[in-house]
Amino acid sequence: MTKSTPFSQPASDLTRAPGCDLSATATATAVASGSMDLERHFRELQERSLRLARYEAMMQPVSAPSPTHEAGPLTGVPVVVKDNIDVAGLPTTGGTPSLTDNLAERHAPLVERLVHAGAVVVGKNIMHELALGGTSNNPTYGYPKNPWDRNRMCGGSSGGTAAAVALGLAPVGIGTDTGGSVRMPAALCGLYGFRPSPDRYPKGGMLSLTPTRDTAGPVTRTMVDLLLVDSVLAARPLIAGHGAAQDMRIGLSPCHSQDLHPDVAEKHAQERATLIRHGVTFVDVDIDDIIHDAGQIATAILWGEAANSLESYLGSRTDLTLQDLVRKVASPDVRHLLVTGLGSVMPDQYQAALRIRQRLRDELRRRLNELGVQAIMFPTVPVVAPAMDHDKTLELNGKTVPTFSTLIRHSDLGGILGLPGISVPVGTGSRSALPVGMEFSSAPGTDEELLALVATIVPHISEATPPSGLPGLEPFMG
Repeated sequence: MTKSTPFSQPASDLTRAPGCDLSATATATAVASGSMDLERHFRELQERSLRLARYEAMMQPVSAPSPTHEAGPLTGVPVVVKDNIDVAGLPTTGGTPSLTDNLAERHAPLVERLVHAGAVVVGKNIMHELALGGTSNNPTYGYPKNPWDRNRMCGGSSGGTAAAVALGLAPVGIGTDTGGSVRMPAALCGLYGFRPSPDRYPKGGMLSLTPTRDTAGPVTRTMVDLLLVDSVLAARPLIAGHGAAQDMRIGLSPCHSQDLHPDVAEKHAQERATLIRHGVTFVDVDIDDIIHDAGQIATAILWGEAANSLESYLGSRTDLTLQDLVRKVASPDVRHLLVTGLGSVMPDQYQAALRIRQRLRDELRRRLNELGVQAIMFPTVPVVAPAMDHDKTLELNGKTVPTFSTLIRHSDLGGILGLPGISVPVGTGSRSALPVGMEFSSAPGTDEELLALVATIVPHISEATPPSGLPGLEPFMG
């Protein structure tokens, strides 16, 4: 793995790469120029999906495209979608048994934007049931396996989406992020993952527990693709980098460097040193109190909204009651959360949590502005991908720690406060040989500045591996 990857080559060169390695940008360019047989390309992806079905990324194998497609910036680009987002003609199950037959009549507005831009939705992805977990272990539909090591998890709740993109079943995936559910699986699978500010992309057509915190976001194998997909979803001009990292100011917070897996700590130090050599100035930013206070209101916001959000969704789609849905939940961890969480937050507690959230958003913005800091850098996840049988606890630096709270320890702030954040793949650990992601997060509403900053520094720190180069990737039994 090197910083010079096939993903940085011109689209004309990429068309000679294996079909599974093609970026969205290269695919769209090749289709527009007439140099790609799109039907053959989709057949190859379909065959690959069947061969790798036991990685359990897809609800079903990749489907072939319809004979016609829109012309646009994503013409002919295969896209996979997490199964809590509506795709017309396909069920939106939310990963839960009671919604198996919940057929979507129309695309979610953000899916409509992708299709209008020429993208082809080729399937839905397995997810943690109702997006209430960090492993994507789903007893009804499957347990997505990490493409780097099939005995390890992809993270969640968008684990199937990340697995599908890393496996080369599509160059673009759309997941959802509450407390890290796009960024964390992206990091554990060696991908880019973007959580936008909640109002950047169109809402609707999504099974959501907490509208204040939930947002859809793209997962890609290249930064160029992430920028392209963002421009389509946001209906805004394509963002470009600044050209040079000189004079950028990036914050480092104390708590983000504590109790890390050795591989993650090593990568964090390496990327900091690399960026310093390229002219970046790092500034100490103490936001530990903001992180602590945000953690105190996280569940109040979730459970203050979940019942109303779920009842509204069910009432518009099915004859199910909320009680019916909870009774049929298959995942013990999700059922426990619903039984103990629903109805646990009073309206005054919820409103108080929202007021605290706004105060913390304002305070974070003030501190960053005061120091002239454009973004904060930290490891997306404190650990590398845990073993699949460690979905409750894992070992970290000689201690047994809870898996879920450890996985979201760094990313949850962005979900609570509605911050934009981008996870960048920075290579694999020297001990584990597993991917590490570095997140860049910024003040509320600064998505475009953050995207431009990350686009500028990615050439210096990103290390990406194409699907054809994944170690040990092969069909398997058992």
